Amino acid sequence: MPPPKKVDKGIVSLDRETPIQEEVKPLIEDILRTKYCVQGSVFLVEGIDTVRVVGGAGKMVRLLLGDGKLVIQGFVKGVMHWVVEGGKVFEGGYVRLDKFEVVEIEGERVLVIGDLRIVGWDEGYLGVLREEGREVKDVGGLREGGTGGERLFGLERRVREMEVRRERERETEEEERRREEGSREELEAEVVEQEKQAVEREWEEEAKKEEEDEGCTSESDYDDDGFEQMVISTERATQRRVMATAYTGTSVNNTTTPQRPPVFKQQSIQHPQVQLPPPSRQILTPRTPQPRPPIKPQENTTPKPLPWLASDPTQPLKLTPLSQIPYLPYKQNWMINVLVVVTQLGETESCPYPPFVQRQASVIDQSTPHRHIHLTVFLEPAGFEPKLGEVYLLLGVKNHKFDGGSLKKYASDKPKGGGRWWVEGRGLGWCKGMVKELEIWWAQQQGGVVGEEG
Repeated sequence: MPPPKKVDKGIVSLDRETPIQEEVKPLIEDILRTKYCVQGSVFLVEGIDTVRVVGGAGKMVRLLLGDGKLVIQGFVKGVMHWVVEGGKVFEGGYVRLDKFEVVEIEGERVLVIGDLRIVGWDEGYLGVLREEGREVKDVGGLREGGTGGERLFGLERRVREMEVRRERERETEEEERRREEGSREELEAEVVEQEKQAVEREWEEEAKKEEEDEGCTSESDYDDDGFEQMVISTERATQRRVMATAYTGTSVNNTTTPQRPPVFKQQSIQHPQVQLPPPSRQILTPRTPQPRPPIKPQENTTPKPLPWLASDPTQPLKLTPLSQIPYLPYKQNWMINVLVVVTQLGETESCPYPPFVQRQASVIDQSTPHRHIHLTVFLEPAGFEPKLGEVYLLLGVKNHKFDGGSLKKYASDKPKGGGRWWVEGRGLGWCKGMVKELEIWWAQQQGGVVGEEG
């Protein structure tokens, strides 16, 4: 670490009522030794560096801070970059660190600054910079501005804080979108797994039913009422008639006592004698159950694709009216397909999220006659060039809470087949009638007439 420049004391306070001369004193040695930071400490700015990182997606602002004896690096947090970039902090100026801490990076202790403000400057240090041919901050305006300049600084600070807060909210929404997208993928996998299990259960039930049918009595063994038929021989029927006659009287006028029916002796049946072999002392072991052969799946039993998974725009898909965007199962990032008229299309512009470029558009359908829906395209925005006033099928767009309900097409939602996610409606046969109705409706909204296709 280079030693601080030796300069003459010519400290000027920005606020004359609270001079900082007594606050400028060696502090860095104690901070490095104890890791204790006295909030509100004053340091001299001896260097400013701004470095872009991560392919231009971020940056670091580093300050070299001195106390007249030692110099230490201080890294400014992103919420306070505007103070340095706006020229509020300059070399030769004194800053008050209202919020900072000591951290260790690769074995070296540095300061991480969460809040700072300029409180004065050193005329001697500025003179040294002028002698070296360096560009020096014009502090004349600061000296003349006085209290009014401080009020302006406070106003700019509040405005910037509002911008930072909005940026944080956008980052929070983006993080929620990523989490919900992960939940959506888990839900898709769960639905596919449930459908797969349902098909397997159906196969097992059919196989089990076939096995049970093999061991059941055929339908011919039962009469029309579902009762089992009993086969009676002719000899048995004759015996029953004889028994019935024995109990019948012989005359109408003379009553006779019923006679006891004759006793029928059952003739013994001679069975041939068969000599059985002597019992064996062999120990029988239980048969090992054979593994059941796997059930082969039937053909054409692949699970049906979910209605919002648009892989082929030429096949019928589930369409969602624009008026239903705020009422979908998820307030954000619920994937849908819509049939709309493109009414506005902006130029490509930069944005703070990957891929750092976007294009804004507006769409409408019959369900939202008095409100155009905002559409933001992150997926290849330069190639998104629909014709204004034409009907298009938008595949795999996601809802968002912005503006009371809007649509977004993210770069991560590119169709797997590599096809285009925005398709002109006139080229689709399955929704030809809906396209025609939407064209006629839009022409009526514009006061025109739609002609028949040639």
